[in-house]
Amino acid sequence: MNPRDFPADLTLAPTAYRDIEHAASLKGLLKPFKGKGELVQLTNVTRELEQRVAQLMGTQAAIMALPPLSLLGIRLVLQNTGAGTTFLRWRTQDFSRMGALVWERLMRNPRLPPDLRTALFQLECNRIALNLQMSVLHSLQRQALDCSHKMANAEGVLRQSPSGTETSP
Repeated sequence: MNPRDFPADLTLAPTAYRDIEHAASLKGLLKPFKGKGELVQLTNVTRELEQRVAQLMGTQAAIMALPPLSLLGIRLVLQNTGAGTTFLRWRTQDFSRMGALVWERLMRNPRLPPDLRTALFQLECNRIALNLQMSVLHSLQRQALDCSHKMANAEGVLRQSPSGTETSP
């Protein structure tokens, strides 16, 4: 963002999701899975989608790092969790405080110019939506991986059953 172009529309445009939307169809989720292979494939798709959402998050953090937004005393940072996912968080410049309250405090500042207030509102809405999407994808990925392990176990039990069936379904 060029400072003289500010305020720009910071809303996440549908074009930001163009590459993601084709891979993210839920119609393939609500079907009978024929084996662990399809669940492994679902796990891989959700992992790839997580990476793409993380790229969108990085773009939002980069926008916040440019003037005039970078001069406001807060940052939008990527935080990696112990569960292996990434979320966008508000932080003070000195890292002494973190969370939405940092953003709220700045928004309540009566000296904040209206165009910056609007930009911060759009960035907060983007942050909320991206964090939701990341959370859903990560949960789906964990569930698909867990189910693929359970199916593999079930297939192993079937192969070893006394009926003599040696082939997987």
